[in-house]
Amino acid sequence: MRLFTIGDSVSQGFMSLAAARTDLCFSTLIARSMGQTVGTQYLYPEWLVGGLPANIEKILRRLEKKYGSDINALDWLTILPTLESVLDETEDFFERGAGSAEHSYPGGIEFFHNVAIQGFDIADSWMITPNICKYQIKLSNDKGDGKPGFLTLPNAAFYRIALKVLNPSLNPLFNDYSQLDWLKHHATAPGGVENLILWLGANNALGTVIGLEINQTPNDPNQTLNNPSQDPKSFREVREQWNLWHPKDFEAEYRELLNRVDGIMQNNTNPNWNVFIGTVPLVTIAPLAKGVGSTTEIDVPGEDKPSIYYKYYTYFPFEEDTVRETGTLYLTLQDALYIDDCIRTYNEIIKELVKTKNSQHSQPRYHIVDLANALQQIAFKRNAGQVQYEFPEEFKFAYPQVNTKYYHADTTGRLRQGGLFSLDGIHPSAIGQGLIAYEFLKKMKDVGVVNNTQLDWKSIFSSDQLYSQPITLMHEFYDNKEFAETIIKLFGRNPLGRNPVKN
Repeated sequence: MRLFTIGDSVSQGFMSLAAARTDLCFSTLIARSMGQTVGTQYLYPEWLVGGLPANIEKILRRLEKKYGSDINALDWLTILPTLESVLDETEDFFERGAGSAEHSYPGGIEFFHNVAIQGFDIADSWMITPNICKYQIKLSNDKGDGKPGFLTLPNAAFYRIALKVLNPSLNPLFNDYSQLDWLKHHATAPGGVENLILWLGANNALGTVIGLEINQTPNDPNQTLNNPSQDPKSFREVREQWNLWHPKDFEAEYRELLNRVDGIMQNNTNPNWNVFIGTVPLVTIAPLAKGVGSTTEIDVPGEDKPSIYYKYYTYFPFEEDTVRETGTLYLTLQDALYIDDCIRTYNEIIKELVKTKNSQHSQPRYHIVDLANALQQIAFKRNAGQVQYEFPEEFKFAYPQVNTKYYHADTTGRLRQGGLFSLDGIHPSAIGQGLIAYEFLKKMKDVGVVNNTQLDWKSIFSSDQLYSQPITLMHEFYDNKEFAETIIKLFGRNPLGRNPVKN
């Protein structure tokens, strides 16, 4: 096997709040660059009806088709039924239709070369199995969560997605297969695994910008990882109370991950194996959480120039006045700094653990792809508009230019800003995925795994419909606060609470 991928939503190709466009994700682009035939030599799941839990782009395209580029006062009376029709299609398909947990993936496919799963944190790579997924889906159904409702999403979406990826055939032989079990399965088979992409850790911090609050782990791996009294079937429910891992807890989990991976790869039937490890990006750069208010230059140790931080971070449609009115929809500058400092420490931990692991081999086997540094260089607002990243040559005269701001196009269909993130403001667009592939290919070229870093950028740009066919009613996010709040609720956060900030 030339390439195997373990990761979370970014590696899965999660876009605009839906799993997933794995056909457009970086590992698929890398497989093509390696000369692999996608669909046979490199398999990944495809997600019908726009994917789950909810596809924001599909929702906006449906609204655009019905109302055009401007939704007038009378049109707003029918917005919710239109939105409901889109969500209903998804809910019906994945709860009761061909995409449900009771139906196997079409074609008799037993495994995928990309087993990345949205929402996975480090320990999920060995903890989550199809049996656990089926248990949690049944538990949710028994609670009545699977009943049709107005503006509801598919229940137990995390487990439904994981089940399809980890056991697409629903073969009982694979019911206890985690991501790492699949790695072992392939590594010990004839031919083994030549190249492993391993990129986990973002979800050990990402919840902070989705929920705009910090709930840190207790600096005790006996609670976060090794709790012997906790039923494995529900252990993740305990972990879901936290959205930011204390660096010591992160270190314990990442060390365990590398030890498990190394134990598998040392028994790899392919003696020429390599593992490419992505660092954890600073989640506060993601445009879902927009910086508002006054700015402050912060000198970060080890960095050449100051970084720009904002007084508040709130959801992208809102401004500082919304922060003051609600009192709930924000992180402070100090919150953002704390989150980023934790993540910087995560990456120091990853690099040190990789260094130690490589010292145990006769040659370097583990290779860092510093995606955190790449995103830091690309970040538009963090660098006060002075982007430091050296883009591929194809970007030089690509118009319109792209950046990391939240996506916006005008009513005539011209892209005004953004282009590197999808509509959920967290996950890369197809173009953003191309840049991730480019970063991996640069490291792979250095190692000697590939001969060049060439990608079909013309196809990548055209495949990104947010770029090639901009959505003309994006202004409604900013002009109609109620509409923006309705969409943000899809993230599982209710922005309607009111606790005004006091001066």
